[in-house]
Amino acid sequence: MLFASSTAATGARQLLHTELMHLHQKRYVVVPEWLCSAATAGLQVDALAVDKHSGIDCFVGTRQSNTVRVDRSIRDSRTCAFYPPPSNAVGDVEARAGLIDAVNRLRNELQRSVLMGLPYLEPFHTELNYLLYPKGGHYMRHLDQPQANEGWTRQGRQAVDGGSLCGGHTRRVISFILYLNRNWAYGDGGALRVFPARQDQVAGTDPSTHVEDILPEGGTLVILMSGDVEHLVRETARERQCVVGWFREHCHGRVPDLDAMSLRTHRLLSKRATVDSCLELAATSLCELQP
Repeated sequence: MLFASSTAATGARQLLHTELMHLHQKRYVVVPEWLCSAATAGLQVDALAVDKHSGIDCFVGTRQSNTVRVDRSIRDSRTCAFYPPPSNAVGDVEARAGLIDAVNRLRNELQRSVLMGLPYLEPFHTELNYLLYPKGGHYMRHLDQPQANEGWTRQGRQAVDGGSLCGGHTRRVISFILYLNRNWAYGDGGALRVFPARQDQVAGTDPSTHVEDILPEGGTLVILMSGDVEHLVRETARERQCVVGWFREHCHGRVPDLDAMSLRTHRLLSKRATVDSCLELAATSLCELQP
């Protein structure tokens, strides 16, 4: 009954034990028919509407002064972020809300799995986007978790932009892709090519060897461990739409404010003086309130 109620509420089914086992052992899993046809169709319509309204190009490039040199040989696609949310006046808001609910259920399901033994996946740090590939679109081999700093990415502004008062760091733990195009044929291209997980790579083997090509058939969900499984998107012969997201962990921390205009930078901000000023202000306010 739990399976039925979950499916009815979100259009998405629960993962099978065999699927969780494959994810645990091989570090990725393909989940066919994770989302029902009606929900998948609704999301595809919404993805196209949102892209037309607020989609932006994804690219890899270099910045020189105010000029960006784009290298589309590495990546050619478009994206629409869910955070901040698209306008409610665009697309299918109910379909979008249903997807968010299904993704939250998926996160809870993975989190509860004793087999997976995952770190805490922060609910408010989930990344979620529509990703759209034009005809000829592709993405070269890559890993979703940055290799620098063990995958941790600092929140807030970079040091070159003045630093940040936020010392928190996040790291992608699980990547997921939900395909939206139905009736996808092998000749349409655009397959997701998955390479052996780091734990399964054997010294001396051909590094170009892949373990599976996954057709982007609508309703199919692919889950990968972000720091373990390299993958690429083969060139597509037709437009295709999907949802991509990442469940992330978070660690707290504090860093100094590096803004050139900061009182802290100029050593003009005293913690003790600030506390005394607050106490004095509170006492003054209290006196003013007394009859």
